[in-house]
Amino acid sequence: MRFGRVTYVVSSVLSLVMTVFAVLSPQVIPLCIIIKLLSIPVIQYLVTNLSEGLVMYFYINLGISKKEYCLIPAAVDFGIFVLLMTASGIAGYALT
Repeated sequence: MRFGRVTYVVSSVLSLVMTVFAVLSPQVIPLCIIIKLLSIPVIQYLVTNLSEGLVMYFYINLGISKKEYCLIPAAVDFGIFVLLMTASGIAGYALT
């Protein structure tokens, strides 16, 4: 539970900051996507290494592999980020 929460909070803050930049200047959307793609592995690495190892056993006992344990939050976060970038790009171009 704590693993997903920390991952989503840190990634959401980064996504919201980039969304504001994308609304103000839609030309930075490709740069925001590159930054997000580079930040996901860094966030995953930090959360995995800084969290307690006992948290993972709960998920493994539910039948979730270690790959799924790391990839599911990243995939959900990136999907939400793509939706935010699409909406902010539309809003940004509409405002300019």
